[in-house]
Amino acid sequence: MMINKKQMKTRLALTISLIATLACNLTAPTSPESPAPNQPAETVIIPGLCDNPLYPVKQNATWTYFNTGAPSGDFTYTDTITEVRTDGFTLTTQFEGLTRTQAWACETGGLKALEYGGGPTAAITTQNASMSFDTLQVTGISLPKEIVSGMQWLYSLTLEGTTTMPDGQQTTSNGTFTVNMQEMGNETITVPAGTFDAIKIQANSTIDIVGEFQGIQVPMTITGSTITWYAPGVGYIKSISNSDFGGAPFTVTTELQSYNIP
Repeated sequence: MMINKKQMKTRLALTISLIATLACNLTAPTSPESPAPNQPAETVIIPGLCDNPLYPVKQNATWTYFNTGAPSGDFTYTDTITEVRTDGFTLTTQFEGLTRTQAWACETGGLKALEYGGGPTAAITTQNASMSFDTLQVTGISLPKEIVSGMQWLYSLTLEGTTTMPDGQQTTSNGTFTVNMQEMGNETITVPAGTFDAIKIQANSTIDIVGEFQGIQVPMTITGSTITWYAPGVGYIKSISNSDFGGAPFTVTTELQSYNIP
């Protein structure tokens, strides 16, 4: 089956559409920097390194969300912290019939996702096409330990992956995922899980992917904007994401349905 360039772009965009819409939501770890020659590597663990006022890192803490407006349809998922370490934790996302895990690091500056994929991005495909990524490099912070009024920060990933098309063809896909974030003040937000005084964060994301199909280099850029609200002591309670590619804009809303923090 021959696939023209326009079809390739359309299918590639559909398979990774949810990546942009969930950019601000809380998946292959990166290796630590090599020490200078003849110097031993040292690991320093700081007590309470994972403490974050906006995201309780507690063993078995659980949050259930409902997502509406995605191109693939509405769905429910549950996030659970299934392992807590002194310098990081594992976040496990459960969908209907599907489980994904995501590794996180705890640093002096805050919390950082070490992997891309996991959760909804690896679980949802359209037109029977799918895409999976490994993370080659991570820079910046996902959620700072301290956020002050108007604060801005950056989080980015270098990605390498494989795309499987409906006819079974596979191709390598490489690119970058970059998110610029800014604190936008406080608001009172009501979701099914309750009413919360929350911090509002805006995230502008850009995904640049290049795939090779039948010898043709096909570039793809997807931009998105997400507003996320975090409630101190509770975590991520709501997000509204807007994306537009190929002239097909859409809005995805995610709301906290229930939570349990031991």
